[in-house]
Amino acid sequence: MQNRSDKSLFGIDINEYTQNVDFTVLATTIDFLYLRSSGSATGRFRVDKKFLEFAKKARDFGIPVGAYHFGVPSADLATADSQCDDFINILQEGFGEKDYGDLFPVLDVETPTDNSISTSTLINWIDRFRKRFERKTRRRLMLYTGAFFVEMYNNFFIPNQGYPLKNMILWIAHYTAIPGNAPVPPDVGGWTRWRVWQYSESANVGGVGNPVDANWGPDSIDLLTQPRNVTGLTVNRKGNVLHITWRKNTDTDLLGYNIFANNYWIGTVDADDTSFSININQLPFTVKGPIRISIEAFDKDGETSKNRSSFTV
Repeated sequence: MQNRSDKSLFGIDINEYTQNVDFTVLATTIDFLYLRSSGSATGRFRVDKKFLEFAKKARDFGIPVGAYHFGVPSADLATADSQCDDFINILQEGFGEKDYGDLFPVLDVETPTDNSISTSTLINWIDRFRKRFERKTRRRLMLYTGAFFVEMYNNFFIPNQGYPLKNMILWIAHYTAIPGNAPVPPDVGGWTRWRVWQYSESANVGGVGNPVDANWGPDSIDLLTQPRNVTGLTVNRKGNVLHITWRKNTDTDLLGYNIFANNYWIGTVDADDTSFSININQLPFTVKGPIRISIEAFDKDGETSKNRSSFTV
């Protein structure tokens, strides 16, 4: 996989065991922050004791923040559903209704390590969790795992299927301090690039009182977050034609915009477009009153703006 660049963002991940967290200092030493929201290692869903406090403080200090769930796959695939739903609920408790964090929500999978389940069971469990989460939240789910763990499970390869998880956004753990480890993460599981690389589990960082996990991120925070809400939306009606305009988003990974009328989809345009026109007779409903035009941006990961911007004519 790729090495970090001079522009790579720096972030840490913390949990209830992290000591003396000073967000005043932390806001000046990191570019992004991940929190453990929850885990199921005990056999039941358990909320991290510091998650709600840390989530609020990160937002108060303007630190881009996201959260992860320590998942425990099993032969009972229904546990993917329950862990997923509990994760969705605790994210909203920490960040707000229909808010799942600034950064990609993350499923952390690094167990079981005792070969108690097969590779296909592990992959199917993760995929079931991922599909359920993305369907319910309209957010992309990032997978955290270790290069060693992927290799332990047949490189996440299933005969006649290939690498079913390779299109998931990847946060890879690969510690450079371990003797024998390559200087950068190896290609594993069908992945050739990481979005976040956890390169150390013992970094000293200003704002925390004990060594923590340290991560290199992408060159832009846009590659970890949803597209910005569209601004400058205006709609002018001339006869039967609606002329819709807006300001171009500044997201570095912007792919385009979806446009709606009274919540009906009416068009998709490219990233460079800032206008769209449609005849009222082409709308997918009978016009009997005001028309509410709304728009959302979407990026190359398929993430959409947190909120649709709207204008009523």
